[in-house]
Amino acid sequence: MANDKLAPADYDGDGRTDIAVYRNGIWYLLRSTLGFTQFQFGISGDIPQPADFDGDGRAELAVYRPSDGVWYVFNLLTNQFTAVQWGISTDKPVVGDYDGDGRADYAVYRPSDGVWYQLRNVGGFMGAQWGNATDKPVAGDYDGDGRTDVAVYRPSEGAWYLLRSTEVLREWRGELQRMSRRRRIMTEMDGRM
Repeated sequence: MANDKLAPADYDGDGRTDIAVYRNGIWYLLRSTLGFTQFQFGISGDIPQPADFDGDGRAELAVYRPSDGVWYVFNLLTNQFTAVQWGISTDKPVVGDYDGDGRADYAVYRPSDGVWYQLRNVGGFMGAQWGNATDKPVAGDYDGDGRTDVAVYRPSEGAWYLLRSTEVLREWRGELQRMSRRRRIMTEMDGRM
């Protein structure tokens, strides 16, 4: 449906991403080995953030609720529920494994001050000023070291700004229609050229 929120993740632990959508508090999962299921967890307005919070190789159902800044996590395997206060109503959730311990960390990007606030499993709180109010957070493991990197896309410039865990600064600008140049630049950034 038009208002579905995409929520792909490996829910059954087979190493393959499963198809999933979140609709008004109901998760619809098409798991590659366990088949279809639906599960009520969350409310309308929640932002789905499925991730492996316990390191068992399976994504938990997780939502960030902007109205109260709380993360709600439900483990389908153990039926355990967790709630963690981490964020405010205007934050953007950016779940990821920022410390590289194999478990997802709670994290938000706050556009008002451009700061990434992370509650890491190892090391606790970490903050990084990286971005501005109009940037789009695009967290991911850009250097392949097993840790989520801080990154933003700045639409006004068509530029990606990466704060990799192994480096200090990377910037990439380019136009999508210039694919060969983009591949060359991205390859240079990865140090493979």
